[in-house]
Amino acid sequence: MNVLMPVVCWLRRAVGCLARQAVGQIAARAAAGALFTALALASPAAPSPHAILFRNGDLLTGQLEAITATNSVLWGHRDVPGRIEFQREALAEVYLGAAPTPPVTAPNFCFVRLTNGDELPGNLKALDEKAVVLETWYAGTLTLPRAKVAALRPAGPSPRAIFAGPDSLDGWTMGKALPGNINAGQWHFANGAFVASQPASIARDVKLPPSSSLEFDLAWQGTFALAIALYTDSLQPVRLAQTADEPPFGGFYSLQLNSYSTQLLLVRHKEPVAQLGMAVIPMLQQTNRARIAIKSSRDQKSITLLINGVPAKQWVEPEKFGGEGTGIRLVHQGQGPMRLANLRVTEWDGRLEESVAPLVANVDNDVGRLINRDSVAGRLTEWKDGRLQFAVGDRVVEVPLDRVAQVDFATARAQTTPLQAGDVRVFFTGRGSLTFALESWTQQTVRTASANFGKAEFAPRAFSRLVFQPQP
Repeated sequence: MNVLMPVVCWLRRAVGCLARQAVGQIAARAAAGALFTALALASPAAPSPHAILFRNGDLLTGQLEAITATNSVLWGHRDVPGRIEFQREALAEVYLGAAPTPPVTAPNFCFVRLTNGDELPGNLKALDEKAVVLETWYAGTLTLPRAKVAALRPAGPSPRAIFAGPDSLDGWTMGKALPGNINAGQWHFANGAFVASQPASIARDVKLPPSSSLEFDLAWQGTFALAIALYTDSLQPVRLAQTADEPPFGGFYSLQLNSYSTQLLLVRHKEPVAQLGMAVIPMLQQTNRARIAIKSSRDQKSITLLINGVPAKQWVEPEKFGGEGTGIRLVHQGQGPMRLANLRVTEWDGRLEESVAPLVANVDNDVGRLINRDSVAGRLTEWKDGRLQFAVGDRVVEVPLDRVAQVDFATARAQTTPLQAGDVRVFFTGRGSLTFALESWTQQTVRTASANFGKAEFAPRAFSRLVFQPQP
């Protein structure tokens, strides 16, 4: 281990006392989030690193090179010649970053949730009373026993992308310091993300469509407060308490988000700011990173905030929709580093992801929930010619796949594969996770075995995170 000492000492100096004080998994994960923010600020020219989180709370950056059949994890670091070898028992997680994934173009794209809680994406290739078959870009054809499938959620093609990034500061407008704010900072671009260590504003006219989805990954350290201006025509920050003294601007919405709550404000020139409602968000008090999604609809006069895929608050405008521009503005209002990455603006079809309902035992029927809130209950016999066929009594009901919000499979016939010693859990880039026995991991392929899909080989870039000794 002598070769590791310079690396470990350097990491501990970089992270400070935060990682050394991490006790248990919760504190260690908080240290990991803080480390990633610090790395983004400190190493703008370096490639995005992988990182190991040890079970004792230590952290090590570098690159995952391989995981062997004998449980050895081979790790590369630029300050250490050769490979570093670890045993799995000493490791908690490996963070792999988020590689770009192919766009979804198939109308039969869906997410399949298994009875053990895993979820995987793919194009529905076949469905009958024995199996659900998915065609995937990351593992080819996967056949899932029908009894191991809990739910199917059609998602369709990816919505039209308006903006994806950031990849530089080009095209963005940095906010000027407001009168009286002598400590105004700036956003910087580092490792595929915007980072700021003190209050700062950055904006862009992303051409928000009338119905839009704005999503991004957020990580922070210290006091967290972020204001997001939606449908703005002003690329400079606006003093909400002094709108009459500001240069003329069109109306916009300001979504205020912090560790404790969220609120939505309607801001108009020379008018008092209108408060449209607030909500307490307990989940943000227990973490320092989240996936933020904001779904807006001019026609529905609504704005909905989702955190990690879960709806946190929806606002419905009682009057006409107040946003008059097509730009966004991101204002760091807290104290301490903040990192914003994987920002996507897309058109939105008006559907909201619903939180997963708990499984209810001994339900005999498959239940199809339609996007218009109707439902059909019976035996789902097959998918054919783009339609799901339900046997309901003595008749067959056919439902087009694109009209289905979710199918919940009968739990009376469900089977769940229990977690086995040595299993690992991986998280997809984007949405979903899988639990399996890991046979080997190289930079080219991940070889696995599972009672849910048999033996399979996966593309490593499909995954953003690997967890050893996962909990059920």
